Amino acid sequence: MEEKVNKKKRFTLNRVMLVLNALAILFLLLSYLPSNFPPSSLGYITLLGLGYPILLMINFAFILFWMFRIARFMLLSAIAIVIGFSQLTDFFRFAIGEDASEVTDGRIEVMTYNVHLFGLYDGEEAEAKRDKIFDVLNGESPDILCFQEFFHSDKKDYFVTKDSIVKFLPTKYYHARYTHATGRRSYFGVALFSKYPIVNRGYIPFESDVNNFCIYADLKIGDDTVRVFNAHLQSIRFKPEDYAFVDDNKNEEQLKTGVTRIAERLKIAFEKRQSQVESVAAGVASSPYPVILCGDFNDPPVSYTYGVLSDILIDSFKEKGSGIGNTYNGAFPSFRIDYVMHSKELEALDYRTVKADLSDHLPVVVGFRFKPDSLQLN
Repeated sequence: MEEKVNKKKRFTLNRVMLVLNALAILFLLLSYLPSNFPPSSLGYITLLGLGYPILLMINFAFILFWMFRIARFMLLSAIAIVIGFSQLTDFFRFAIGEDASEVTDGRIEVMTYNVHLFGLYDGEEAEAKRDKIFDVLNGESPDILCFQEFFHSDKKDYFVTKDSIVKFLPTKYYHARYTHATGRRSYFGVALFSKYPIVNRGYIPFESDVNNFCIYADLKIGDDTVRVFNAHLQSIRFKPEDYAFVDDNKNEEQLKTGVTRIAERLKIAFEKRQSQVESVAAGVASSPYPVILCGDFNDPPVSYTYGVLSDILIDSFKEKGSGIGNTYNGAFPSFRIDYVMHSKELEALDYRTVKADLSDHLPVVVGFRFKPDSLQLN
């Protein structure tokens, strides 16, 4: 009798777990869609791309569960994971024993960094944070520097960041574009610094939001020319109440309101980035030179933004990164949203994020060199 009862309990549990497994598989499959379809056609389904790592872990957990219950059911989640294997390799890279950091011949060191205005609004800690960021830059001393949320002032002794960087780094050439300026002769925008001469400058405007755009500069590197793009795509623009929602205790009504508000902000940002990334992709495609694309894309690897750009450029993380490579350093769950991509004429030698807790982003540093058969005399 007892054995019969236990058998019935196991049957009931298996049936419940099978239903839950089916739901987990469904949501995992749906999370693959944002990489291949524009947000405007998916609506809120686009947000499932953000949940991909969690859905992946849940499906791995089901595989382990069925391993000790009914082994053949392991195939359900396993097949779903294999279907989205390209998403897995975009998101995670397993690397052992790779080290090209000692390669110096023809090496080009590139850094991208959203510096969050160098801590401008951090009160009494602002100048100290700015100086610590300078220390990081000085320690890395890259050949090419791409900043997002860059801040500079022409007013003496007040965040003279541009002139300071030119002074203490080898990057003497620069190209900057600002979203706006204040009465204190202060400027907010995107900047690119280079130790190589800049022979041409330009920018790509975004019609969906004038506060975001992409700049580019053609750099003369020996006998070759490379076009470096620096893009800052649409941010989510969370407000204080959204950050408070993550930390505070909530009743049912607050939970519903907060989730709805955040989901709507995310959806709007995804849709704005759609047109922005298409503009960047068109600019990259029209480049007469090999390309390096840096930037804060504000999108994880499982997204339309990444899908569009990875179709035409190589993601340096996929070549030389390790783990999940998270670059977001803020209050919300951690993602890789800062990228360094490149055209096939270049190869990545190494990739790393710098563990500098000075902004809501971590700097990314990638070593490059031109492939010997790709050099072009210009």
